[in-house]
Amino acid sequence: MATIKPYIPILRWRPAEIKALEKLFPQDRGNITPLIEFVMPAPSITRKGDKIIITKTRKEKFLEELPDVAKNLLKSCGQMHMLIDVQQLDADIRASSLEQILASSKDLDLFSIPVTYIIPMMGTSADAATRAAAVKYAKSSGHGLCIRIDKSHLKEPNLSSQIATFVKENQLDIGKIDLLIDLRVIDQDTAVADVVKKLKILPDLQKWRSFIVSGGVFPKDLSDFLPGDVHQLERFDWKLWNKLQKTDLLRKPLFSDYTIQHPFYEYVAAIGSASVRYTDDGEWWIFRGTKPGHINSKTGKKGPGREQYIGHARTLINRVFYKKSGFSFGDAEITRIAAAENQKPGSPATWLTIGINHHITLAARQTASLAGKI
Repeated sequence: MATIKPYIPILRWRPAEIKALEKLFPQDRGNITPLIEFVMPAPSITRKGDKIIITKTRKEKFLEELPDVAKNLLKSCGQMHMLIDVQQLDADIRASSLEQILASSKDLDLFSIPVTYIIPMMGTSADAATRAAAVKYAKSSGHGLCIRIDKSHLKEPNLSSQIATFVKENQLDIGKIDLLIDLRVIDQDTAVADVVKKLKILPDLQKWRSFIVSGGVFPKDLSDFLPGDVHQLERFDWKLWNKLQKTDLLRKPLFSDYTIQHPFYEYVAAIGSASVRYTDDGEWWIFRGTKPGHINSKTGKKGPGREQYIGHARTLINRVFYKKSGFSFGDAEITRIAAAENQKPGSPATWLTIGINHHITLAARQTASLAGKI
């Protein structure tokens, strides 16, 4: 039976995030169960003069990539359990995409090694067809499923009975179901007492295969942080989880987060600022840059480009909180980019991979070190 590891990072199925997962050190890979959210990819475009022409829509591109998803999951995740969620896909392809991913996984003999499982996730807002596909697979494979409860649904007075009824009517084994409570946005005003009160209404808390609490802190963008400075942002999600371990909950939850990303996914085509997000034990450090090549509306002058990343890297490696190059793939890349002879700053995707890989490594080690003490 699948065993959910102490840390569940939530990652979108995009190249930068998947590379961050693929580049984890083996010992850290063994301490996580990734939750992969499938999202619609960027469209394929071509340029003719000043015009941008879409050659493949986001849906066309996803459906083209769909047959290779299982193979790429195996490449990126290796021999580990993984949760998958299709809720972010367009409504008309969610159920069929989930079915195809699960079916193609079997065709690839992805489950020939006993320690490898794909576990479908079913949100409280899932449509009937997607829910049916997840339940069918959970029962036929024996791998079970994960029920994801959003913060908004925690307020429903009959939530506990709804969950119990769903399990009973579908003849599911509660011991093979993971329960993930997604608080979404967590900030300084998120009170542990309020969270505990909501969690206590959940049924049979000790019987589920695993009990997980998730959330994220990063804002939608970095516009509130002044360019040219280094800013500190508290890891309120990590601190909340640590407080939950000291409450009177009958079962203490596993830790899950959105790494260095905003909890609500939104496709954005525009290029953001050349900024770096670096995770420390209890906070993040944000090296805030400007949009590469931004033209000042007052002076008409063109600002710095991606070379800002090199400056951030050189500043970062001299800070006391830098974990050194041997800590993770991401840290090794930071050291490489900071080298005096280097003139290649990397792209926004490069730095997303760096930041997420470093974050997962740190959070995996933090949770693993506490797992035996809780």
